[in-house]
Order: sequence, then structure tokens, then C-alpha cells
Amino acid sequence: VVRSPYAHAKIGNVDLEKALAADGVVAAFSGVQLAEEWAGSLPCAWPVTGDCRIPQHRPLASDKARYAGDGVAVVVAESRALAKDAAELVEVDYEPLPAVTDVGEAKSDSAPLVHDEYDENRAYTWTLQNGEIDRLFSEAAVTVKEHYRQQRLIPNAIEPRSVLVQPVRATDEYTMWSATQVPHIARVTLSGTTGIPETKLRVIAPDVGGGFGSKLNVYAEEALCLVLARRLGLPIKWTEERSEAYLATIHGRDVLQEIELAASAEGKITAVRVRLKAAMGAYMQLVSPGIPLLGAWLYAGCYDVEGYDFECVGVFTNTTPTDAYRGAGRPEATYAIERAVDTLARKLEMDPVELRRKNFITEFPAPIASGLEIDSGDFHASLDKALELLDYHGLRAEQSERRGRSDPKQIGIGLSTYVEMCGLAPSRILGAIRYGAGGWDAATVRCLPTGTVQVLIGTSPHLLFFPALFLSITVLGFILLGDTMRDALDPKRR
Repeated sequence: VVRSPYAHAKIGNVDLEKALAADGVVAAFSGVQLAEEWAGSLPCAWPVTGDCRIPQHRPLASDKARYAGDGVAVVVAESRALAKDAAELVEVDYEPLPAVTDVGEAKSDSAPLVHDEYDENRAYTWTLQNGEIDRLFSEAAVTVKEHYRQQRLIPNAIEPRSVLVQPVRATDEYTMWSATQVPHIARVTLSGTTGIPETKLRVIAPDVGGGFGSKLNVYAEEALCLVLARRLGLPIKWTEERSEAYLATIHGRDVLQEIELAASAEGKITAVRVRLKAAMGAYMQLVSPGIPLLGAWLYAGCYDVEGYDFECVGVFTNTTPTDAYRGAGRPEATYAIERAVDTLARKLEMDPVELRRKNFITEFPAPIASGLEIDSGDFHASLDKALELLDYHGLRAEQSERRGRSDPKQIGIGLSTYVEMCGLAPSRILGAIRYGAGGWDAATVRCLPTGTVQVLIGTSPHLLFFPALFLSITVLGFILLGDTMRDALDPKRR
């Protein structure tokens, strides 16, 4: 793939002549030449608001490059090395344009537009509010307001992505092997992007070589391999190089956080107010808009607060798109509330442990201010155990002693008491954030006359090997133990 070196540039003439004449080259195409191959845009399955802006995203750009690494042409050759050499011969006339790469600057009126069809770089605004926020802050004896930056990060899997498509010309069928965490979603959405019917497309996910969410996506290179296999009638393979992965695979985070706490003079936190600016990058990938919102309910952590006010503004920037990576929204929320609580503890001159104890949720099930319910827990016991294991008071004493004698080796002590939110399933929450899938899964168990058992599950084995194994063992035990286990599991017979 020939990629733009510019974060923002108009694409002029794309000269493929030298590349086509190079050794071993089978074909080469610009974005314009492949424009008719696409039945639809690359997918975004999570429009978090009714007016969420989702720009058209073609696997190869033809009008403008909107981030450094945006594909503008593709070369097919008999080997990876020959294709790489030929790609360097492609000459592209770029007209560089002003770019915006900072999430804070992207929202300003003077920022260059990433997408000309919109009047601003704002992609959406999503809010969640509960309680009398203004009153709680006006009546608070103490407030703190902090600003944090969740830096953009680059996933670096053990193995980069790779795609192989095998066409069957006689039947117009295609088998795609891809290092993907979402083979089922890839099949559905790539059918929509390429126009290949689902019944003609098979997707196989082998061992993916690591991902942590970065391969939980549908990528341009998968679509390119499919249309090139269709157009040329040949097997097409693409393997990402390590430096290429830094540009072409999604990034994570890139969020500006503003968090305020309102509290009494004794340290009881009464309200939390959060304002986020989250970079989407140049395009919306599969679930880009929803990632910051996965933490939207968690900015009060495990603390019993009365008021909750959250707002997230998603913005476009001339950068690689962001998406799900390693916790996806929830670690960011924990980072903000835990640092803010420590800031409040310093302002009140209170031990951060005692401030946390004062604010823990203690009665369960507990409806929390953001609207969720925590069904059970014992935060005091968990904290007490951690403090015991770590000899917290001993560490504090040593810390004080070292500071007193200006020891060059100092001790820092950090605390994080947090709750996690995952496995939403079909729920009001999924409805509130307009998730594009149902949130459910299915399994089929077949007991064959030969005495063997087949278990078919919808999850990829690299993600959920142990649950799948547990399910298989459970089913097998159910059959082997016969009536004894059936009696135990049947409430009527039990």
C-alpha cells in the first residue's frame, strides 16, 4: 500500500507507470481506479448519537489524504519484496494542506477542517447527568478541578496483521484468512463494503498473534485484498510491517480530561463533573465513537456521590483513527477519578486511604449516581487486605523518614480503588449508547450417536479458550453423569 507522508493533502495525479514496469508486478491501482469496486464505506457500527457524524471511509483515498499513512494506491507483485520496491516507484502529486493533530485545538473555530462536508471538526456530543449538579457545587465547602491528558498510544502486537484471500473464480466465492478478533463482524461488514454476498464469503481467524483490541476491527487492507482477488482472480496476501503498523493499525486513547469534585469540609464527595475531548482520528473505525463512553458511567469510581455530570465531545483530527485498546474507556475513567481523589486528599490534608474509606459505597445492591447498579461488594475489606499485604503504615513511616533526611532515593505511594464495567449484554446501557450489535451470543451442543459431543460457540478461541473448555467439560460431564447431574440441574426434580 502506498501511503501518504502528509497528515493532510490533496491528492493530484497518481503515476503508476514506473511501478507497473517493475519486475514481478502484476497490477497497480490508485484510489480513483478502484472507486467503483466499493459498494459501501468501511464500517462504523457505533453511532453514539442520532446526529453522530460518520464520514465516508474508502479503503484507498482518492480526493484527500487525511492522516499520515492514509492509503492512496496499491501495488500487487509476485512477492512482498517486489511489491515493496515497486510501491516506492509510485509518484503522487500532493498539495499539502494545513493539518490539525491536537485534540484540544481541533475544536477551535480556526482549526483546519478534516472533512470539508462538515462545518466543524466536532463528531458528536454525548452527555449523562443525574442530580442537582449546580446546587451541589455551589454548596460545596471544598472543590478541586484537574486537567489530565490521556496520551495517544500505539498498539504493538507480538505479530502484526496479515490477510490472505483465496478466490474461487468458478463460483465467485472467497475465503479470507485474517488476523482478526472479529471474524463474524468482518464477514458481515466486508460484504457491505465490497458487495460480495455473505453467502459467497468465508472468514477464518487463525491465531492472531496478540491484539488486545487493536485487531477487534475491520481494516482497509482486508477490503483491498478482497477486491483485488476479485478483480485479478488471484490469491492476494498482505502482511503488515512493524513500522507500517504504527500508521495503519488503530491507535488508542488521545483524550483530554477535565474533572471536578465537590466535597464537604470533612471530605465527603457529593458530586463529580467531567468534560472530555476525545480524538476520533481522521475517520470512524468500527467502534471509534463509543470507546470514550465505555467509561462514562465510571468517573465516580466506587464512591457514593449524589450528583453526576458527564460530557464527551468527539472530534476529528488529522491522525490515525482511534478505537478499542486495552480497557477501552474504563482505565481512563479510573485514572481521572483516582488522581482527583488524591488531589482532594492533599487539599484537605487527609490521608488518601481515609478519604477513600469515607466515600466508599457500603450498602448493596447500590444504585450509583451515573445510573448503573453495583450488585455486591466489600470495598473496605479489599482495601484492608491490600494495606495489610503491603504494610501501608510501615511504608508511610519509611517515606516520611526518607524525606526527613533528604535521602536521594525517595518512595512514592500510589493508590487506586476502582470498579470495572464490562459484559453489558442486551441492556438499557447498550440502548443509551446506540451500540450497533445485540450484545448477545449463542451456543449449540450436539450429542452424536457415536458418543462424541460437538460444542459450537460464537467466540474466537484465542479470546475465550478457557470458557469454551469449561463449557465443553461441563456438557461432557452432564452426559456422562446422566440422571444424577440432570436431577441436580433441574429445579423441578431437585
